[in-house]
Amino acid sequence: MSEDKKPSGSRLKAEPEAEETKISTAVPVQRKEAKKFLREVLLYITLNSKTFTNDRTKKLFLLSYMTDGPGEFWKNEKTDLLLANDTEAKKVTWGEFIEDFKTSFEPLDTALEAQMKLRDLKMKERADKYMYQFTYLAKQARYNDAAQVEAFK
Repeated sequence: MSEDKKPSGSRLKAEPEAEETKISTAVPVQRKEAKKFLREVLLYITLNSKTFTNDRTKKLFLLSYMTDGPGEFWKNEKTDLLLANDTEAKKVTWGEFIEDFKTSFEPLDTALEAQMKLRDLKMKERADKYMYQFTYLAKQARYNDAAQVEAFK
């Protein structure tokens, strides 16, 4: 049997080196984009779990992608505490940090905001795009079937 045709047997294969997934550049966190921004950060951290092994690195990563805008003061305060290894900042878990972010940047009443967006929703381009937006907002507004029919008129 030639060298290149040997059966692999039960040898362990080397695990491929973990590559870090890349995301876009830093973005200003506006209230209307906060949910999207947070979703992208959470996806990135999940895909690169070997890189983010503790709460501190996760927090600093999220903060590093925030730029000017309404979130700058919040970002600067949190960053200063984390970089100074403040004991109070260490006590805050990743989950609590995310909740603080949501409270600071996401709308307080998502259902009401969705209702207002539904009221202003107009079909501009394609019907399927309009239907997707309508369905998404109706779900956020927690509309039942009767309410959806009324809103669709």
